[in-house]
Amino acid sequence: MWVIALHFAAGAVAGAIFKVRTLLALVAISFAEFIAVSILSGLSAALPWIGGLVAVQVGYLLGISLRGVLERAGIAHPSIRPEHQR
Repeated sequence: MWVIALHFAAGAVAGAIFKVRTLLALVAISFAEFIAVSILSGLSAALPWIGGLVAVQVGYLLGISLRGVLERAGIAHPSIRPEHQR
């Protein structure tokens, strides 16, 4: 259970602060964790790590939503870095 909670918190922080590239990096790291645990301990022991992989993504969505709510309320400020237009 702690695996899911830690991955959820990491996803929420990443969603509130960083862009989607960070999510991709977190998912890659979580997937590597899952593969390593399933090789070392077996697939049944690695099932909570699949939950961690999902928790990162759900936490990221929650972080994005929280950032949007805080920006609309005037508590947080949008990113000052302009996006590249092509």
